Amino acid sequence: MTYTRTRLIQSFFTRPGFAFSRVTFIILLFASFLRSQTSPEDSVLLNQQIQDLIVQKQYASAHLLMQDYLLQVGPKPYYVCWMVENGLQHYFRHQNFQIFYLKDEAIPEQDSSRSIPVARLRYPQRLLNSLLYQHPGYARAYQLLGEYYLIQMEYLTSLEFPDTNRINNLEKLVFKYFTQAEKLNYQSARVNQWLGCYYRRMNQIDLAEKYFLRNIQEPYHDAVSYLNLAEISYQQKKYTSAFNYAMAAVKYFSPVEIYQKYRARRLAARSLLALGDDERFLQNIRQCLQTIPDLQDAYIDLFKYYEDHGMGEQAEKVLKKMLLTNPYDREGYSVLESYILRQKNFYFGDTLFEEMLLKYENWDEVLANIYWSKGNLAYYQGLKSEAEKFWEISRNYMRRYLNQDDPLFKQVGQVSPMPVNK
Repeated sequence: MTYTRTRLIQSFFTRPGFAFSRVTFIILLFASFLRSQTSPEDSVLLNQQIQDLIVQKQYASAHLLMQDYLLQVGPKPYYVCWMVENGLQHYFRHQNFQIFYLKDEAIPEQDSSRSIPVARLRYPQRLLNSLLYQHPGYARAYQLLGEYYLIQMEYLTSLEFPDTNRINNLEKLVFKYFTQAEKLNYQSARVNQWLGCYYRRMNQIDLAEKYFLRNIQEPYHDAVSYLNLAEISYQQKKYTSAFNYAMAAVKYFSPVEIYQKYRARRLAARSLLALGDDERFLQNIRQCLQTIPDLQDAYIDLFKYYEDHGMGEQAEKVLKKMLLTNPYDREGYSVLESYILRQKNFYFGDTLFEEMLLKYENWDEVLANIYWSKGNLAYYQGLKSEAEKFWEISRNYMRRYLNQDDPLFKQVGQVSPMPVNK
């Protein structure tokens, strides 16, 4: 019966003059299967077709296929979870985190005049809670509920003025559902990573390590977990482990995760320095500078190395390169001020500022930073009147790009004891 119905549908949609996409044909073909009967062979074929559609980024078509199947056979846990997972991973927009919209990516054989299919995943939390009412031990549903609340938590965290109370409540829900999934032996790199990070924030390092260590086994090799283990080992002064974990993180982060690779390689370099391997420290820290040239922290590491080894000329070259490349972050200026005061080399500061003023004469933020530091250095030399003039120039530049109530204004002129420590 299924075969006959399939052949009839196929002959109908492939007859001359009928334009139809391959994806739409698959959906209607399976609708025919499901309205007749579902055999084990059909389920294998259904799984393959869903997987193929997702791989081809035909997310709406995959959703519609699963939705039609579930309407015919009832809420089978495996397919309910797969449908929710597809929606939470591949939506292009959502409506109040209640309805998630999916669409297919255009494929070459589609008729460009036809609209791309759009599907809606409605109330995923209701689907999952209903599923758990019938199957309270179905671990994957708990994991997906955790994902559902994590999406909301990450969205709120990204806002300029996040609602801390809502974020905390959502974090409790994520922890509740991920922990329940883990108790039911659900294996997930995502769950392990999140719980590891959670326990690390709670300063429960032993528990954090337990979850991160799970994530560096086959088949996961999770780069984030390697990096966390590297940071924990470094803090514990286990520098060999820190180096090995950090280099594994460099290996497993994807090529587009440039900042994460930078962080891992910088940590590897600092571990080598702690182990006394200066040559490989220099190799890796210079590679950091090549990877992302406009971040200051690797420059600061290299500067401190040169100064500690009495290589003043090289140290000054690094400071100059850092601030001519990234004159925006205040940390670099603080390092410069401390160096100038330690060495009493005010001429170096003056010439560097002059060069920066020429290069960035039209950049208000840079000018504000320069005059802020010039004021600080004047103050530490006992030239308080001159310092006030520089600080006011700095504030005037800030007024061009900051709101008047920005707290940064109050920081200008608030000097601490002379910053001479390295």
